[in-house]
Amino acid sequence: MSAPIRVMYVVPDLRVGGAERHATTLLPRLDRDRFAPSAVCIGEEGALFADLTAAGIPARALHRTKRQAGAALRDLIREMRRERPDIVLTRGYNAEALGRIAARCAGVPNSIVWVHNCGDIAPRGRVRPLVDGFLDRHTAAYFGVARAQIRYMADELGYPESKIRIVYNGVEPGAFTTADDRSAARDLGIEDGHPVVGIVAALRPEKDHHTFLRAARIVVDRIPQARFLIVGDGPMRDEIANTIRESGLDGRVVPTGSRQDIAALLPAMDVVTLSSHSVECFPMALLEAMAAARPAVCTAVGGVPELVVEGQTGHLVPPRDPELLADRLIALLGDHAVRRRMGAAARARVESTFSLQASVAAAERAMEEVVNR
Repeated sequence: MSAPIRVMYVVPDLRVGGAERHATTLLPRLDRDRFAPSAVCIGEEGALFADLTAAGIPARALHRTKRQAGAALRDLIREMRRERPDIVLTRGYNAEALGRIAARCAGVPNSIVWVHNCGDIAPRGRVRPLVDGFLDRHTAAYFGVARAQIRYMADELGYPESKIRIVYNGVEPGAFTTADDRSAARDLGIEDGHPVVGIVAALRPEKDHHTFLRAARIVVDRIPQARFLIVGDGPMRDEIANTIRESGLDGRVVPTGSRQDIAALLPAMDVVTLSSHSVECFPMALLEAMAAARPAVCTAVGGVPELVVEGQTGHLVPPRDPELLADRLIALLGDHAVRRRMGAAARARVESTFSLQASVAAAERAMEEVVNR
């Protein structure tokens, strides 16, 4: 029997987020007879770091800042020479650059960049394309998580299309109940009988919570008992709180902050939504909502249309269209039978296509193909 493939995943940190959760769900589930995983955070550990160590995955944080790139590079080279990985996976720009350079210096045979976005929030500048172009010759493959990324990766980032491989994210359906349970809503001060719409997303500009709140205002005018949960935290926290007050939505919109108990919150929601206007790729929050049999109304951006089947598991709307978003929410909130049918279809779609087992198996095949090519 051949030795396991040693895989080192290099990331900026493991804060709460979809891309970060990908690492903490993938690595512990790799077949240990075939793979020996480890992880390195260039910066701080982050809240999800403990998930890896609890699963027995060797992991360490270098505690280096962006201004300490030279020291971080030296640390990475040392770690790679010590562990001698067969594959270095990188995610996040500083990890992609430093990780691939370190892998080259340490003699690692295979570097893979795992891309989790469909675009760039800020301009990339002139340096990044030069660095990426130089490092491409030392990059074995580029993994994405949605087919919607292929044109971005090939046309905008300049990655050779022949090196691009899509590996869908997945979630464990058994970790989510499909039953309704209002206890989490009651704990947040929402009375039984009030329909609940939830959004689980970082409070960042690209998530466009303002469109969500404008839609909420329209829904409340039609369904006064409707309530809305904003689950997440981020730099727009204060701005969103101000918009809630100015829109007269105090008491109707409940910001929960960052929560670790998403599986407990989802059963309290009648409908989930995402209002992103850009960069959204293959949101883990939406996958989890589907696993919990929640119908979704989402903007048709990035890889979201690869998840939501219009009219079957939910509805797709254009970005920055609060009126249509509200119309779709109102229709679902008013039809329990349709919600149940769409929720069941969403759960079945996760089980058949987007399970964690299927995602891990696809990742394993993709990495073995890289090593054995």
